Amino acid sequence: MKKAVVIGLGEVTWGDRGAGSYVIEVLGQEQLGFAVELADLGSRIFDLEVHLYQRDYAILVQAVTRGYPGGYVSQTAYRKPERLWWEFPGNEMRPVLRRLHLAERLGVIPPEMTFIIIEPQMVNQVLGVSKEVRLAIRKAVQLVKRNLEQRGFLPSSPVIPLRRYRLDLLRTTV
Repeated sequence: MKKAVVIGLGEVTWGDRGAGSYVIEVLGQEQLGFAVELADLGSRIFDLEVHLYQRDYAILVQAVTRGYPGGYVSQTAYRKPERLWWEFPGNEMRPVLRRLHLAERLGVIPPEMTFIIIEPQMVNQVLGVSKEVRLAIRKAVQLVKRNLEQRGFLPSSPVIPLRRYRLDLLRTTV
């Protein structure tokens, strides 16, 4: 059986930087099946390669400042870590890219990986997310599900109902 993993990265105590963790919380309310593992690593990336081991596909979700308006959601296919340094020139992604480089040397990188990046609006030491990132979380969830569906990890559905998700940590609905 093919296996996929969706990994949320980011620190929830720094406002919008915790978007990756909130995406995992929302996905936990979905019926994703046994082929998809969810991992909320937060800022603890020291065991990232453990979650990549023997996976056929991985999605990493993180809030990264890249100069776009707050709440902007983008998707990047994984390439060699050296090439990703150019796409993510700031310091925010360096620890993740170092762990991916290690995972590549260990031979545990899945054949296919995708980064879903959310542009933060508010970066303060506060619990909660901005309105823009709250909307971006919904978009990121849809992107994750679409990627998993396209690769055969989720059954395709002709009708996509509007869903409300509960973020328990924030006591908010998105």
